[in-house]
Amino acid sequence: MKFQNKNIIRAILFVFRLNLFLLAYLLYCLNVLCLFLNFKKISREIFTLSAYICSISLGVKFKIDKKAKRYLERKGIHTLNHDNPLDIFVAQCVFRMPTITTVDGHLNSFLPFFKKTLINFGHYNFDYLDSKSRKSAYIFLKRKSIIDRNFLIFPSGSLFTSLTKRFSKSITKLSKKYNLDVITWKISYQTKNDYFVKYDKNPLKFILNRFLSEISTLVIEDLGIYSPLKFKDETKLHEALLKFYLK
Repeated sequence: MKFQNKNIIRAILFVFRLNLFLLAYLLYCLNVLCLFLNFKKISREIFTLSAYICSISLGVKFKIDKKAKRYLERKGIHTLNHDNPLDIFVAQCVFRMPTITTVDGHLNSFLPFFKKTLINFGHYNFDYLDSKSRKSAYIFLKRKSIIDRNFLIFPSGSLFTSLTKRFSKSITKLSKKYNLDVITWKISYQTKNDYFVKYDKNPLKFILNRFLSEISTLVIEDLGIYSPLKFKDETKLHEALLKFYLK
């Protein structure tokens, strides 16, 4: 009887999350329509709402305390560890600030005009395998450093690259050159009993698994603020940032 009840609950959960996911997709399509009608601000708001509802459908819960919210309000270069495909929702629903991303290649196949939506929000899509594209992304960040002085970067640059293998030196260059604080964030996803399904480059498989998974709570594990004025050179700042994520 307990086994049957558990299966019924899982079936109900699957249908509920599937419907939320479809609602998020419809909202995304509405965002595209608003974009083409030149209602760009409304489009951005709907895009964020769509991402938030989609995150709920995939079992993500955000736990952001007052201290973390104060950090979000600070201008500077925000950095975030990138270990999970669900991080896209953290960037869109929690930070809500421009970033550079390669995610277009993963989602463009079933999200029409996704690249245009990203551009409208202020993000910059690039191909990390192309040197010219990487250079263009850096120029984009330079403009953001001068004008907005507020953006988000995943230091590893890729979901499949660990911070121990690659930690972008662009962060320290921009911080030093434009006197921008680096606001460091370390996050994780906590569950009670269920194992966390790893991403194997199959978006559909990952999504279906998430429909059946228990709630994963996004937790801010650690925060830090690094002023470039307190470090002698880029190397020292780079070492301090890397140490933050490896501790």
